[in-house]
Amino acid sequence: MRRLDYLWRLIGTGTSFAVFGLGGMALGSLLFPLVHLVTPDRALAYRRCQRLVRLAFHLFIQVMAGLGVLTYSFEGAARLKGRKGALILANHPSLIDVVFIVSHLPQAVCVVKKSHWHNPFVMGIMRGAGYIPNDDPAQMIDDCVAALSQGENLVLFPEGTRTRPNQPMQLKAGAASIIAATGQPFVPVYISCSPTTLTKEEKWYEIPPRRPHFRLVVGEEVNPSPHMAEDAGRSINKRRVNRFLYQVLEEGLLQMKAG
Repeated sequence: MRRLDYLWRLIGTGTSFAVFGLGGMALGSLLFPLVHLVTPDRALAYRRCQRLVRLAFHLFIQVMAGLGVLTYSFEGAARLKGRKGALILANHPSLIDVVFIVSHLPQAVCVVKKSHWHNPFVMGIMRGAGYIPNDDPAQMIDDCVAALSQGENLVLFPEGTRTRPNQPMQLKAGAASIIAATGQPFVPVYISCSPTTLTKEEKWYEIPPRRPHFRLVVGEEVNPSPHMAEDAGRSINKRRVNRFLYQVLEEGLLQMKAG
């Protein structure tokens, strides 16, 4: 029975990723160019594409859950509803974390690793939806600040890449730099996955011995202002915010484990 379950989940995982890849190519190479063609206002075209991404990601999660590849829970999702100009920060244990988050945001801009912009399955989606590459840190921060000022929701993983299992988080400076530049409150999202899957070390076909359960918890909006000082300078505030952000994420994850 376990052997059959494992084989079914392996087939289901492969099917899910095939759906994701083919769907991503269809959206990015066919539908999104059409949206931009009939929508002269580029900002409006981006928002329309982002809504389509949300629907596609929601469908992808339902496919994976329906095939028995995974189970999931999403707590506090109402805190994302109706958001505008929100900075959403999350830890990053698996490859599909962003799929869960964006599936609950009708409109969102994501910061994406530059390497993904050459992936034929998703590069059209990222360009069509107006996502932000992270290859140039200074430009990335400017683009993120501009997106927030224009009322865009911004999804960012402060670690910059997936957390290695059983290793402490290592936050990059990007999220803290954005907060230091804007004083922007942020909405933390805590993510756990047990057993681990789709980590930095695991290929899609290296599935765990049982169905993984993803748990996502959206926390209350956090005001970083008490950890910043007007006379301290941006670089000092950036370091202070980075330590504070690490503390917020670490404490949230510990509470999840305790609960």
